[in-house]
Amino acid sequence: MPFQLKQLHKTFFGEITGLDLGQPLDEATVAAVTAAIDRHGVLVFRDQNIGDGDQLRFSNYFGQTQRSITVHREEQARRLGQEELSDISNLDEHGFRMDRTNPRRLYQLTTMLWHTDSSFRNPVGKYTFLCAKRLPAEGGNTEFADMCAAWDALPAERQRTLRDLQVRHSLAYSRGLVEGSPPLDETERRNLPPSVHPLVRVHPGSKRPALYLASHAESVEGLSYEEGRKLIDELMAHATRPEFVHAHVWRAGDLVMWDNRSTMHRAMPFDEDRYVRELRRTTVAESADVLQAA
Repeated sequence: MPFQLKQLHKTFFGEITGLDLGQPLDEATVAAVTAAIDRHGVLVFRDQNIGDGDQLRFSNYFGQTQRSITVHREEQARRLGQEELSDISNLDEHGFRMDRTNPRRLYQLTTMLWHTDSSFRNPVGKYTFLCAKRLPAEGGNTEFADMCAAWDALPAERQRTLRDLQVRHSLAYSRGLVEGSPPLDETERRNLPPSVHPLVRVHPGSKRPALYLASHAESVEGLSYEEGRKLIDELMAHATRPEFVHAHVWRAGDLVMWDNRSTMHRAMPFDEDRYVRELRRTTVAESADVLQAA
C-alpha cells in the first residue's frame, strides 16, 4: 500500500499521507513504515478517521502493547475499557471536563516534562502511538527532541566518557518533580518499580547511537547522587536545545507515532478550563532480544 513521506525538520520527523490506518496493512507496508520510523524517529499520519480497535491493530503490527500504567491506580476510575489504552484527556470517567483538583488532571502534569515513555519499566517502551480525537482551538502542541542528533553534536571525548554509563529510571522520582502531582500509591510502587538502562543506546534499526534520557532518569550507577544529577541535568539541557526540537501542531485526524529509543517529548499547555483535549495513547514494548543486545 503506497504512501507519501515528507521530512518536516532538518534532522528528523516525517509526515505520511495517503495511508488509511483504518484498514489492515500488508507486510510490505508495515516494513515500509518501520523503515520510515527508523529513519525519522517520529511520524505523523494525516487524515485518519479511526477507532480504538483500529489503533490497537496498527500498534500490534510493531510489538506487544503494554498495559496502561493507569490500571495500577486502584482508587481511580478509568474512562476507557481496554487496558492497553491510555486516556490522554482532561475528561473524567463520565465524559465531563475535569476540574483543577481531579487527581487524574494532577497526574498528567508530569507529561509536560521532557520524557520518553516507559523508561521506568522493563521492558521499556519501543513505539508510542497518540491519536487525536478532540483538540483545543489553541495550545496543546507536543514537542519532540531528536536524541540521535543530540548525541552526534557531543564532542568525541565527551561521547567516550558516556558510552558505558547506566541510569536508574523511576516513576516515583518524576512524579515528585511537579508540585501537586500525587505520589505513587502502594500498588503503583509494587507494580512499577525503578529500572536501570544504558545512558547511550544504539538503535537496532538505524544503528545510530542516541542519548536515552527522560524526566524519569534519577541517578547514574557508579556516581554519587549529586554527580549523577548534575550529569543528567546537563545532558537534558543539551538534548532539548532548539536545534534538536520540533513542535507538532495537532490537526484533526492526526495519529503520531514515535520511537522512544531515539526521541524525547513533552506536552505543551492549553487552557484546560476552556477547551477539551482528547487523545488515545498506546505503547508497544521493546522486545527481549533487543534489550539483551543493548
